[in-house]
Amino acid sequence: MAASGHAPGSAVVGVTISFTVLAFMATVMRLYTRIGIVRNAGLDDIVITIALALTSVLTVTMCQQVRYGMGRHADTLSNNDNVQSLVWFWASVWVYYVALCFAKLSILLQYLRIFPERKFRIGCFTLIGVIVGWTFWAFFSALFACWPIRHFWDKSIEGTCLNRLAVCRFSNAAVNIITDVCTAILPLPVLKSLNLPKRQKMVLMVVFGLGGVTCVISILRLSALYVISKSSDVSWDNPLAAIWSSLEVNVGILCSCIPTLKGCITRYFPTLFSSSSYGASNNVRPSTFELAGNHGKSHASCTATVDRDERESKRSGRFSRRSGNQGDGR
Repeated sequence: MAASGHAPGSAVVGVTISFTVLAFMATVMRLYTRIGIVRNAGLDDIVITIALALTSVLTVTMCQQVRYGMGRHADTLSNNDNVQSLVWFWASVWVYYVALCFAKLSILLQYLRIFPERKFRIGCFTLIGVIVGWTFWAFFSALFACWPIRHFWDKSIEGTCLNRLAVCRFSNAAVNIITDVCTAILPLPVLKSLNLPKRQKMVLMVVFGLGGVTCVISILRLSALYVISKSSDVSWDNPLAAIWSSLEVNVGILCSCIPTLKGCITRYFPTLFSSSSYGASNNVRPSTFELAGNHGKSHASCTATVDRDERESKRSGRFSRRSGNQGDGR
């Protein structure tokens, strides 16, 4: 029995909208933390905002595909529905690549704000260059998958298309998976070398390693793309690929935002990150990561964003309590 990429159109709409809303909420909390609490917004915050705008556009293209027949057999659709579905499918592909690029860049730019180790930064900049170069290739290969472009959705127009199996799908997906893996594992060696309590170190490694989730989604998306490449009924077999594509971008945004939210959470739930849990015997300041460089011969002190948020939140809390005590004195 041949594999199928089918899912109900309602599932596509439900999943894409739900995760876009989650990404929106996480981004708003991130911007509130960076701008309103720690007052230390950076380029990575601008980039994640662009990623959110693009994933919103991607969600619109997915919903429009469902409106015009995604999830139904092509032979049950009118000619206009077939054309419109292909138009929105074409748009969704290149929007997906650009949105994913900005989501990944926001993670790497955040790494650069936190970790000063030279070799690590070289790795970050190298990966940024690879991702930007790959995105240019993927974007233009999707935008001009057929020439003239209208030939993509109107076969009555004479034209040619790229080989969708060898070029437009699998080569791009393979590079995408590789960059996902590299992004996920890049900070782990640095985090492992931090002069922090083991428990705190493990928590940080989990938080910064959440990008591994996108690797799994990328692999699942690749299997869905294989089904489409063999399908003679794309509108029927496309839903799972659409779902995985939307999840990949939105989960990438969530993974980028989670490490920045500690200041916001600490302000409203201060006991969750009580410094007493670190233990006085470790002689480690929770607000500072000691990053070893040059094989342990020198050390660079890096005040991490997530712990800077906590410090600012505590300062705000002390100010509020002091104001309240003065009010009681009156």
